[in-house]
Amino acid sequence: MINRDSIVERLLEQGHIVIACADRILNKRGEYLQDIEDLRRDGNISTSEALTLIKDNNLFENPYRLEPILAPQYPWTPDTTGTPPQIWCQTTTSEQ
Repeated sequence: MINRDSIVERLLEQGHIVIACADRILNKRGEYLQDIEDLRRDGNISTSEALTLIKDNNLFENPYRLEPILAPQYPWTPDTTGTPPQIWCQTTTSEQ
């Protein structure tokens, strides 16, 4: 199956791009559209490969994508044992 990763891997192996360019294309950073345009114009990728690189279908596979912070599950039950949580503090003083 042809996907963004396989296209970029082929371009790297054949020496058409370098790691910095691969990073721009895979993570859609900086001038990645210009990189794709140059590759298409030079004949290193086909039109369908260019469209595959432009599409957002691999957005959820991006390792740099931050995961949302989930709220605690409700109904939340507080601690009713009456025992306060243990809190540890350390203080330092400087001698003058």
